[in-house]
Amino acid sequence: MEKEEKVDFELTKEQSMFRDMAKEFGLREVLPSTRERDREERFPHEIMKKMAAQGLMGIKIPREYGGLGLDWLTFGLVMEQISYFDFSVGLSFLTQTTLQAMPILTHGDDRQKEKYVPAIVKGEKAGCHAAVEPNAGSDATAIETRAVRDGEQWIINGNKTWITNATLADFAIVLVQTDKEKGTKGITTFIIDRDTPGFSTVKIKNKLGIRSTDTGQLFFRDCRIPDSNRLGQVGMGMRVALGAIEHTRFGIAISAVGVLQACIDACVKYCQERSQFGKPIGNFQLIQERIAEMVVDCEAGRGLAYRLAYLKDKGVPHSRETAITKYFCTEAAVRAARTAVELHGAYGYTDDFPVERYYRDMISPLIFGGTSNIQKLTIGSFATGIKAFAS
Repeated sequence: MEKEEKVDFELTKEQSMFRDMAKEFGLREVLPSTRERDREERFPHEIMKKMAAQGLMGIKIPREYGGLGLDWLTFGLVMEQISYFDFSVGLSFLTQTTLQAMPILTHGDDRQKEKYVPAIVKGEKAGCHAAVEPNAGSDATAIETRAVRDGEQWIINGNKTWITNATLADFAIVLVQTDKEKGTKGITTFIIDRDTPGFSTVKIKNKLGIRSTDTGQLFFRDCRIPDSNRLGQVGMGMRVALGAIEHTRFGIAISAVGVLQACIDACVKYCQERSQFGKPIGNFQLIQERIAEMVVDCEAGRGLAYRLAYLKDKGVPHSRETAITKYFCTEAAVRAARTAVELHGAYGYTDDFPVERYYRDMISPLIFGGTSNIQKLTIGSFATGIKAFAS
């Protein structure tokens, strides 16, 4: 009988060091300006540069491209800590790794890797990943942005929306239709530099949450792109995108765990200080029950996320586990944020306390990276062996 490998639940010294480093960074650099950045819808440029200077932007990037080449759990631990202080900063950090650097490392040629990846690690360049369109969200076959080949160039027309880092990006990784008749096999990915003639952006303002992230629209009008900027093979765009999205779902899930922990800590502190009927409200059984539910969700979500990191580091298939983890952690974070607002009473309805921001921010992960319903379809397909929408 083959001996099963045991899973070690203890963090290594290196993993603990990076977790603690991220926590200290969050306390020092992220927390002090969180409320102001949220109010002003201001992107954390200075924080991103400091993260790069401290080496955090290169945690999952190979050493040959200036990174540290560490494991997924270490990356997740940093994500959890940064998002504890501000989910917007965590999201901005996440996308630079999973949606920009990773697709180029996996599918790019040597020139593309050398041009973009070291610059991302150093904080010199930022990118965006553009898949969603006004009429194409979960249904990739509805993508209307089109690329037509013209010799050694491609002419691209169309627009994208709800793109993170849209107006700040130095380049965009864009999914386009190159052969409409082939459906998802007719989608190709291109890297489009910001200074390309015909490429423009517009910022989306007044979002409910993640207000200090940059979100916007991309417009392509007869953009001429050299074939050397194609990322991966023609017709393999969905493969490029799905790999990046699966990494991103892990990051979103473990970031949600960070916010869930922040909700617990805020409630515990408030319930120890707030008194009613002559005693702290933390003495009341119903209050303790609500906090206990949050703690159970947090521990379960953290366990799922750490296990997923283990599977990713082992290199085994994990699409099922990714869907389960993303679904549970994001839904649990919304439950916790709502509970946190309720336990703070009227004070929870103002930004004098952070819990209202937690609630606003946690709605977004139910949508991006694949909605909760998409995750349930994936989970259901694995459970039944029947693929939804299969003809």
